[in-house]
Amino acid sequence: MDNADHQSAASSPAGAEAAAPDYTVPQRQDGWPNWLGRRPMRSSDRAKIREALETGLPDGPLTVPGPFLCYLTIDGLDRETDQRKLIRLRGRIHAAARVAAEGCRTTYYATDSALTIGIQGPDTHERVNQLRNALSKLIAKHGWTIRDEPR
Repeated sequence: MDNADHQSAASSPAGAEAAAPDYTVPQRQDGWPNWLGRRPMRSSDRAKIREALETGLPDGPLTVPGPFLCYLTIDGLDRETDQRKLIRLRGRIHAAARVAAEGCRTTYYATDSALTIGIQGPDTHERVNQLRNALSKLIAKHGWTIRDEPR
């Protein structure tokens, strides 16, 4: 017996053994275990799911393509001759895009003269409008043009 085992045995009360934790699974009234608070799936329900997967999804709001990806392109960035100022402006645009996206998937494509930001999500029109409003003073001040198509 090494020193660590001897110390732990000495610090525990006499005759007390470390018992394994007792795990119990709550039971439902019908005798099934209540693992996740729901009943097990019936075989008829499984058959319905298999049939639906074989026939394909019906046309509905989840399968109809929608405006889940919107773009905002800013043109005219090449008018700025001071590279330090241009880097700061691009940083401000990028920060505004991150705030407008708020965790949504984004695309970011930059060239010397233009910058395209794409936001993907269920409410992309509102997010792109928020980005446009956040950048409106910069756009007006520097004479940039904006459009809603990618470059």
